[in-house]
Amino acid sequence: MTDRSTVRMHDDEVETDASLVRRLLGAQFPQWANLSIEPVPSAGTDNALYCLGEDMVVRLPRIP
Repeated sequence: MTDRSTVRMHDDEVETDASLVRRLLGAQFPQWANLSIEPVPSAGTDNALYCLGEDMVVRLPRIP
């Protein structure tokens, strides 16, 4: 499966990946930092989505 969160859709796109999500969680929400993180295949162009654990989603902007 292609990680849609790493497929560039915009020239000025902000790069995201599961490692970035883990670092942000560690700094801002350490209680969730050890949960599983999986990219969500998405056709959205504004946000990259990641499943966090079994019932949460992390949404990161693709564009500034």
